Amino acid sequence: MTFDGMLKEKQEFINKVIEGLDFDAHPLLKVPAKHALMTGGKRLRPLMCMLCAEALGGDYRDTKDAFLALELIHNGTLVHDDIIDEDLFRRGVPSAHVEFGGKRAVLTGDVLLSLGLKYATKTGNLKIVSWLSDTALKMIQGVVLQTYSRRKVASERMYLNIAYLKSGSLFEAAAALGGLAASGEEEAVTRLSDFGRCFGMAYQIRDDVCGVLSEDKSDLSRSDISNGDLTLPLIYALDSNCISEGDKGHLMGIFLGRSEGVDEVMVRRIYEESGALDRSVEKMRGYAEEGRKALGHFEGSEALECIKYLLEQYYKFFSPVRGIEIVIEGHRPHP
Repeated sequence: MTFDGMLKEKQEFINKVIEGLDFDAHPLLKVPAKHALMTGGKRLRPLMCMLCAEALGGDYRDTKDAFLALELIHNGTLVHDDIIDEDLFRRGVPSAHVEFGGKRAVLTGDVLLSLGLKYATKTGNLKIVSWLSDTALKMIQGVVLQTYSRRKVASERMYLNIAYLKSGSLFEAAAALGGLAASGEEEAVTRLSDFGRCFGMAYQIRDDVCGVLSEDKSDLSRSDISNGDLTLPLIYALDSNCISEGDKGHLMGIFLGRSEGVDEVMVRRIYEESGALDRSVEKMRGYAEEGRKALGHFEGSEALECIKYLLEQYYKFFSPVRGIEIVIEGHRPHP
């Protein structure tokens, strides 16, 4: 089977598990909870969990409760994120608070977090429960820092800390959960979590770059710079000696919310001429390479090679010049 075939098989398993999720709750909560879970996505975190379990000789099906707990917690925080950020859409679908109202959305996020706890305990592994608890706390701290850093220029160090809390910690947990489900051997879990952290950091930086490059407005969401969200390309552009003070002032006007309209072509031009995109991609690949090295301690296997394949497809072969390449198709079930 090809690597693409392996990934598709696992993605279908994940979607089947999530679509088949049933729980005892009032329709006022169950309907919006299902809505939040079914907005699609590439399911990369569950995939990472499954592949890491297989890399240690485990069966990917045995990670079901662990990855389901992680996805439930993740989606619960996303529902709350959309309320805080006043985002109207999530992956092109109306956000829960838009579709069902703010009060139901807050409680929907709570339901998903509660279900995450339920499936964490179903694993019967206290280490998995502990990992998920710590990760949820990190994600919440990441949201707080991002929210209160909005429209404030900060250092690269601050950005990387927020990126870790919001994104890196999730992939870190996904990889660790796979290791815990398969063997629980402490050194192996540590190395897998190191890999996951690096993959997640690279993923966040890649997302920043894609946000600049994307010409797809199907998600109807505002850009990071319009939202006042700190990104690595913005930090690097403001630090660049290759653009004028006028260009920097233009970026800052948008970032600070002082500009009524956004000329996206001009913004992209400034990012390109400043070298910010190339510098961001270099940073992204640095994390990806660090993650690859963390995998070097494991014996070769098909699952391990599949993980390396993902690293190459997402990071090694990514180029701002070629634009965005979608490696794994997102899934959205038919209504």
